[in-house]
Amino acid sequence: MATIDTTKLLATSTPEDRAAECKAIMDKLSEADLVKIDATLASLKAVIADKSKQAANGRAGALGFLCALHAKFGHAAESVLVPLLPDALEALADKLKPVSFEADKFAQSLISKLSEHGVKSVMPMLLAEYESKWQTNLGRAQLIGMIAKAFPAQTGRCINDIIPVLSTLMWDVKPQVKEEATAAMQTCAATCKNKDIKDTIPEIIQCILEPEKVAETVHKLAGVVFVQDIEGSALAIMCPLLKRGMDEPTTSIKRNVARIVENMSKLVDDPYEIEPFVPILLPQLKRAKEEVSDPECRNVCEKAYSQLELTSKKAPIWARIERAKVLASLNTAAAGAKLHEATANYAVGLALSMLDLKLLDEALWKTALTPHLKLTLPAAKIEGVVKSWLEVCAKDVHIEEEKEEVDDAEQLCDCQFSLAYGNKVLLNQTVLKLKRGFRYGLCGKNDSGKTSLMRAIANQQVEGFPPPTELRTMFVETDVQGEAKDGSGKLLSELSVLDFVANHAGLKHYGVTEAMAREKLLSVGFAEDATPNPDGTMPAADLTKQVGRLSGGWRMKVALTRAMLMKADILLLDEPTNHLDPGNVKWVIDYLTSLTHVTSIIVSHDIKVLDQVCTHVLHIENLKLKMFKGNLSYVAENHVPALLSYFELKATKFHMRFPTPGMLEGVSSKGKHIMKMTNISFTYPGAPKAQLTGVTVRVSLATRAACIGANGAGKSTMIKLLTGELEPDKGSGEVWKHPNARVAYVAQHAFHHIEHHLDLTPNEYIRWRYEHGSDKEGVEKVTTKLTPEDEEAMKKPFIIDVEAVDKNGAKVIKQEKRVFNRFTDGRRQMQKSKEQEYEINWVGDMNFTTWVSRAKLVAAGPVWVKLLKHCDERIAAKATQLVRPLTQKVVEGHLADVGLEAEFATHSRMGALSGGQKVKVVLAGSMWNTPHIVILDEPTNYLDRDSLGAMAEAINAYEGGIVIISHNAQFVDQVCPEVWHLENHTLNLKGSYDWLESANKEAAKLEKQADSYIDGQGNEIKVQKAKKPASKAELKKIKKEIADKRKSGIECYTDEELEAAGFLVEQ
Repeated sequence: MATIDTTKLLATSTPEDRAAECKAIMDKLSEADLVKIDATLASLKAVIADKSKQAANGRAGALGFLCALHAKFGHAAESVLVPLLPDALEALADKLKPVSFEADKFAQSLISKLSEHGVKSVMPMLLAEYESKWQTNLGRAQLIGMIAKAFPAQTGRCINDIIPVLSTLMWDVKPQVKEEATAAMQTCAATCKNKDIKDTIPEIIQCILEPEKVAETVHKLAGVVFVQDIEGSALAIMCPLLKRGMDEPTTSIKRNVARIVENMSKLVDDPYEIEPFVPILLPQLKRAKEEVSDPECRNVCEKAYSQLELTSKKAPIWARIERAKVLASLNTAAAGAKLHEATANYAVGLALSMLDLKLLDEALWKTALTPHLKLTLPAAKIEGVVKSWLEVCAKDVHIEEEKEEVDDAEQLCDCQFSLAYGNKVLLNQTVLKLKRGFRYGLCGKNDSGKTSLMRAIANQQVEGFPPPTELRTMFVETDVQGEAKDGSGKLLSELSVLDFVANHAGLKHYGVTEAMAREKLLSVGFAEDATPNPDGTMPAADLTKQVGRLSGGWRMKVALTRAMLMKADILLLDEPTNHLDPGNVKWVIDYLTSLTHVTSIIVSHDIKVLDQVCTHVLHIENLKLKMFKGNLSYVAENHVPALLSYFELKATKFHMRFPTPGMLEGVSSKGKHIMKMTNISFTYPGAPKAQLTGVTVRVSLATRAACIGANGAGKSTMIKLLTGELEPDKGSGEVWKHPNARVAYVAQHAFHHIEHHLDLTPNEYIRWRYEHGSDKEGVEKVTTKLTPEDEEAMKKPFIIDVEAVDKNGAKVIKQEKRVFNRFTDGRRQMQKSKEQEYEINWVGDMNFTTWVSRAKLVAAGPVWVKLLKHCDERIAAKATQLVRPLTQKVVEGHLADVGLEAEFATHSRMGALSGGQKVKVVLAGSMWNTPHIVILDEPTNYLDRDSLGAMAEAINAYEGGIVIISHNAQFVDQVCPEVWHLENHTLNLKGSYDWLESANKEAAKLEKQADSYIDGQGNEIKVQKAKKPASKAELKKIKKEIADKRKSGIECYTDEELEAAGFLVEQ
């Protein structure tokens, strides 16, 4: 049947008549007629195009015919009906409802029953621009959403073209179109297989509607860890956000976008995948690198531009198959058979879709193509045509080679993946193979991605890594952060050791009971409770102790105990011997080497540990992960000579510099003590025996002291006593610090300083921390904390001297009772007595202040001692403000001094930094106020050898005092000649011969030169010298001064004061 008479159909005016006429025509048609009705379809196309009112019935009838044809022949009719879809889309906006109804019915029928690989042929029609009304745009958005939901894989390959069109429709003036386009955008974005940006997709889409959210979303995207292949779908979804980011006026946002583009470009192997980026972002990057005012930002944009351009010009990893070539190969395979043009073109579209998805299964091709090829080819010939056609096309598709086994051990995983933060690429298309029972040492330079890789594995973010149902993987770490998940609202650090282990969600899932947890914890050295040991001492750790109060060594034992109970297949250990004394280090080594059926990945800076434990080395270099058999020394000797350079204590990567401390009043020599503890004892509440007894230490600007001792010996306790965080036992001795001395204390578990500010950059964090002069993160010290009794004492009237004028106009000194309001932070030194005075504002008059001597304030009660310490600390902190203004540029330089480059210091949020980088932030934050004394509790944790070498050089060059708690013997030996050894609850001082000789010379020099010292209250006290009789002239001068003072109502010199001045007063 070559032609069809549609005259009656086009003249019908009711739906019932149209349906009847369509049925009559369909009854006469067979499947073979589909390739013979081209003339009929062409005439119907012309009818639909006639927009006159008189042709309305004809338009409705023509669209009804198309719908009936599809309903009868289904997939076989697609080749002739799909080309007419644009006409139906135009008809959706027809003013006459019967026409728009039939158009919608046909479009919905065609799309809802479309062949899965027909998407590639249909989508260009839905994305084309139409000049008709909003109804067409509404229909387009609806149909795109339907396709995305039904065929996600095929839609994902078209998403590069979909995103720009839907983005435009989301700004349509019609609410219906806007709403439908937004829903379609969400459905299309959900087809993206990249799990890394899954959580960010809703925010990226929202930025299309609310551009003011671009800055925050760019920051969030910059912190995403990418571990999956970067494909066109992920890039296309990010493209609108990045384009808007480049349009932002803020330089930092432009810079972040440029860095993201640069690094994502590096992760794309196939240049075809980056096509959505090139025409949109390349011109913007070019403009930015030429026009942005900030030279550093221009440099970043230049790098991004070069990388994007380079990637776009790379040779493809597989040849893109062009339509003309596929059509020619079909004609060749058909061996001269005459093919129907529309059918052949549609079949080529199906083939291109399957090739794009690398689907080369012959059965799949036969199923998809047979309904169309059988219209013009004999059934017996179809199978051969499909087979030969596939063979020709498959040669142009790149298929990954199969990976081969390298040994006989059980293989746990074999995956290929990429790893990156939004602004830093760490690994690109690298392979990870793990075997059961092997212990892998993970090595690489600082910030190469060692910890990030292990966290990505633990969080199931590595593409191709077996799920937890197949492999039990445990990340062993000592940090205890977050809240308990039992509904109690407690922090994890507040849980007891037993509850922390027994209530772990992962362990409960594997059936671990509280009894099992107790047994395992007791086996590794924990005590049952806090009952004293037979010798009267307290146990170092027990099951009832809060996890947050454990030392680092015991925390590591808790973490390893959880791994034991989980019976993990893979252990991921990040610095497992940090915080541990030699005895516990041996325990960890013995435990790991005993695990013959458990695989371990270990990051450590200890060569001896890696040599004794590792069977293999995983080396990160040039964005790739390479595996070598053997321990660290063997691999370094035979494969990677540079490997040991990671473990040499040299500053080869960068230099670190500590800020120069300011001058201290009354301190003319570096050997003069500015902090000291004398005969101090300390007992924890409820403990039967003192933790420390008779501890005496002295700290000066020349101090380089290492505090060593076993875990739980009290090293951190002693430091907290020295800094005032803890108060010693009453009557045990004296703790004193020069009132102007600034002290930086970096605690053992350093991350707690910044864990609440991870959405700030390091630069922003330091500026926030010191914006009011004093340190907001400063620990509240027990020795300065005001008690309710202190607050009551502050309300008592204070007798002060007030200058007044009597009735004769003469100046007199009167005494008044006033109530303290606040210190103004004014402080001065009296010229004659050299005693310090403080300016105080009194209650009742905000403008009324007087100067009161330190001695008088101290004599008024202990509350004034605490208030004076607060005031001295504020004055000391403010002393740095004039020297170091709190600006972005100055803070950036300060961060650079501790080894944190501008990329991470100013342009990366702290949540995206590595462990080593976070420690540098903590160090920089603690040292912003140019301290005179730096106290470092386990500073070597999370720092690689480059960083340790740089820190050692910085300590040696530092002009202030250093006190270090560390188990790293190599580091301590290099920088600390003086040793404070805590053992048996007391302190033994040791030092090298050279240091002792130098210290003795300095002490002798001081003894000879000293004529004053600062007492415990900060007063400068003159050293008594041999008294000499006063001469007559001197006594006459003294008597005159006494008479003048008495006349003015001022206190006179006493005999004691005269003797203190060095005179013998004659009676």
